[in-house]
Amino acid sequence: MKKFCLFITTFLLLTTSSVHAQTQSLETTSVYEITDNDATESDILVATDKGLTRATKSFDNKMFGVLSEKPLLVYRDSNVKGKPVIRSGVTSVAVTTLNGPIKYGDYITSSSISGKGQKATESGYVLGIAIGVFDGSGAEQVDGPNGKVALGKIPVAIRVEYAELTNPRFAGRLFGFVGSSFLENVNDPKKIGNVVRYIAAGLVVLLSFTFGFLTFSRSIAKSIEALGRNPLAKSTIQLSMIINIGLLVITAVIGIVASVLIIKL
Repeated sequence: MKKFCLFITTFLLLTTSSVHAQTQSLETTSVYEITDNDATESDILVATDKGLTRATKSFDNKMFGVLSEKPLLVYRDSNVKGKPVIRSGVTSVAVTTLNGPIKYGDYITSSSISGKGQKATESGYVLGIAIGVFDGSGAEQVDGPNGKVALGKIPVAIRVEYAELTNPRFAGRLFGFVGSSFLENVNDPKKIGNVVRYIAAGLVVLLSFTFGFLTFSRSIAKSIEALGRNPLAKSTIQLSMIINIGLLVITAVIGIVASVLIIKL
C-alpha cells in the first residue's frame, strides 16, 4: 500500500511539473491588437509606431511574431481586443521561394512580400528555423519583386534573433546592408528621392571634411615648422594657426548643416 501511494504521489508531481513546463513554454502566446487589417493566418508581424503590422522588408529587426488564429493555448486579457500572436514555440509560417527552396534547418526571415517569409542566406535578423521543407511544387503563385514566386506554409521553430550565417567581415556586412537597403528603396519609386538625398548629404559631408583637412591642415603643419625656425614671429604664427583651425571647424560645420538641409528638403 505504501509503495502504491508513493507511486501515485510521484506520478502526480511529474504530471504537474510537465504541465507547468508546457504552460511556461506557451506564455508568450498572447493576444495583441493588430492594426494591419489585411494580416492573415501565419503572417509575420513587426512592431512599428503604428502598432503590429505585416513585415514588408527583408531581415526586419523589429520582427515581433506570427499571427495564429487557432493556437494550442493562448492567454487572453479582457482589456485587450486582438488576435493571438506566437512569439515562441513551433507554429505555421507563410513562406515563399523568393530566396530559393527551403530545406529543413534553414533560417527563415521576413521578406519584401507583405507578411511572408523567405530563406535567409546571409547574416541578419531571423524569425526562426524551418522544421519542414518547401520547394514550391504545385503551390500557389504570387507576385514577387522580380516575377512570380511560390507561396506556402511550413512549421517554424520561432526565435527572433540575429543569426551570423556567412561570418563576413564588418565592412562586407556594412556594404551588404547598404546595398540591400538601397535596392529595397529602389523597388518603391516613392523612396528613390530619399535615397538620392541621403547619398547627396553623405557626399557633402565627405567633401567638406576632405577639403578642410587637405587645405587648412597643411597650413597648420607649415605654421608649426615656421614657429620652430622663427621664434620671434611667435605671435603672428600662432594667430595664423588659430585662424586655420577656425576655418577648418567652420568648413566642417557648413558641410554638416548643408547635409541636414538636404535631408530635410
